[in-house]
Amino acid sequence: MKKFLIIAFFSLSAISIARAQEYKINKSSGKLNINLSSVTVEGYSGNEIIFKSGKDESEQDPRAKGLRAINGSGYTDNTGLGISVVDNGTTTEVNQVASSSLDIKIMVPKGVIISFACHRVSNAGTVYFKNMENEIEISTDYNGIKLENISGPATVRALYGSVDATFSDNIKGPISIASIYSAVDVAIPQTTKANVKLSASHGEILAAASLKIEMEKKPGNDMISYSNNVTGKLNGGGTEFSLTAEYGKIYLRTTK
Repeated sequence: MKKFLIIAFFSLSAISIARAQEYKINKSSGKLNINLSSVTVEGYSGNEIIFKSGKDESEQDPRAKGLRAINGSGYTDNTGLGISVVDNGTTTEVNQVASSSLDIKIMVPKGVIISFACHRVSNAGTVYFKNMENEIEISTDYNGIKLENISGPATVRALYGSVDATFSDNIKGPISIASIYSAVDVAIPQTTKANVKLSASHGEILAAASLKIEMEKKPGNDMISYSNNVTGKLNGGGTEFSLTAEYGKIYLRTTK
């Protein structure tokens, strides 16, 4: 029995090591530019940017041993994770090399500005950003975007994907979130002080009753307008907070 337990222990240890594929760079400031089809980005207190793969060695092509991926865009996999990471001093560039689906998680120190872009990739996956106090820039065509426990500043643009965001208590503006053809669903603390601009030209705006938005009334004229454009203040005003959904709905709710 004791021998069995020892063998089982070392077997589990081997599996853990096989799955622990990481690539690190010493960086706690500057800008991180990410161009991947999908990714999870999480903030943490540290001084390294850590890239992890969720795939284990059993999923790797045995014929590829000793080789590295390259592609027609001129990128080379220098991490072993199917991605290219190049540090140019103040800016770090991350690009996808492998054509197969990726399972990449990036741990990012709080002082790093993050820019994510993914265009012209129709089978793009979801982009997750969580537990972040970093400044965030996101621009996508087909990705769904999920932001969890972020503070901003944040500029988010999605063409066909939806944007779901939950903000922490310490919101730092400006905040600008937009989806052209899908929904924008945002949760903020009830005590948030913000100058609010909500625009859903061909959609609908829905807000929690507990959010007492002091809406600006448009100057009177002879025409009745049902345009879904709201400008107002929350708790006396403060952070610039803009939400746009051209052909979708806006959901503005409170955090629980």
